[in-house]
Amino acid sequence: MSARPMHRLPAAFAVLALLAGCTPATDARHWASVRELTPAGFAGRPVFDPGLVAGPGGRLALTWVTRDSLGADVWLCTSADSGTHFSPPLRLNARPGKVSSFPESRPVAAFGPGGTLVVAWAAARDTGRMADDVVTRASDDGGATFAPETILNDDLALPASTYHGFIGLEVTPRGRALATWIDGRAATLAPGEDEPQVAQVWSAASEDGGRRWGANVMVADSVCPCCRPALRIASSGLVAVAYRGVHGGMRDPHLAVSRDGGATFARDTLLSSDRWALAACPVAGPALTLVRDGGYVAWFSGVRGADGSAPGIYFAPWQAEQGPTSGRQPLAADSLEAAHPMLVSLGVMTLAGVLARPEKGRHALGLRTLAPDGSASPWLFLGANARAATLAGTDSQHAFAAWLEQTEDGPRLRLARISLL
Repeated sequence: MSARPMHRLPAAFAVLALLAGCTPATDARHWASVRELTPAGFAGRPVFDPGLVAGPGGRLALTWVTRDSLGADVWLCTSADSGTHFSPPLRLNARPGKVSSFPESRPVAAFGPGGTLVVAWAAARDTGRMADDVVTRASDDGGATFAPETILNDDLALPASTYHGFIGLEVTPRGRALATWIDGRAATLAPGEDEPQVAQVWSAASEDGGRRWGANVMVADSVCPCCRPALRIASSGLVAVAYRGVHGGMRDPHLAVSRDGGATFARDTLLSSDRWALAACPVAGPALTLVRDGGYVAWFSGVRGADGSAPGIYFAPWQAEQGPTSGRQPLAADSLEAAHPMLVSLGVMTLAGVLARPEKGRHALGLRTLAPDGSASPWLFLGANARAATLAGTDSQHAFAAWLEQTEDGPRLRLARISLL
């Protein structure tokens, strides 16, 4: 599939500049340019739950889900030239219709060294119950061919083994894959429940690029059961997992850190004592970056802060040895009605994304950069009726964004390259 050629951006790619917190309002085009790369093959094709990952040398992997009368399937296409051309779509699930997916718990992919590419998703069991397993497939030729499916979670024999999902996936430069996910194997289900009120984050590692997986390791207990954790790995072996906890009924952000590649998680830190008490699940996990020993974390908070700050999306810098290094700062003002934060590293800069409502009746993907000192660029908004989105960073100057736009004929995929100016 070939991408559309460069052309004047249509109205759906309208770029707006709004007030940027402590940063003066300026034209957002002063910091970025946007080029649409949506493959022509997606025209007229309803898709769901896009995922996007970038690798070295201009590699991209785009995943998405389709739905029909049999259920849902996961698909993949790859690019070796930064999105100019894409391979034909490849369905990855061996059992048609057995993929369990929604935007917060969608299929994910990760590139490794050489041609390593690993894809993971939640797959429904044949029992008919609300029970899913984490399934992976691995490729050593960049996604042209894949090894058979492997079930990653090792609790199949447990009676409480039910839902597994909200997957995080990374592959180190040495080819070691690490996955995290949420399940409730250690919880006791109430009568009539299919999933627990409080779950855990678990992880597993693969030393052969995702073909075989080791024993499962509990990362954290007392976890919100439907908010996706964020996983990041540094070249040093440091592993960080941000998640939303459920401690005393409070759904506040936490950070677990491992110094031994994910074998143990000795440090678990409360990132912000928002004290958000909620009887239902917010379905909004945190976002995380990791460069050397720290980065940024962003999350949605549904409560007003002690300083009078309104509910909304906040961010904070963090370091492995001390957790957050300063208090939370607003990433998106309450007036934007923003949700679902996304963060990717661009060298020393960070690209932040949110699903927002910058004007009445319009939903869009909002983007801004964060400098090391926490200062932020103006907002740049992409899309019309945006309902789901994902970001992937490539180097210090470029990133990619994929999102869905709701149309009368169903959700449509859009893909764009973001270049810092």
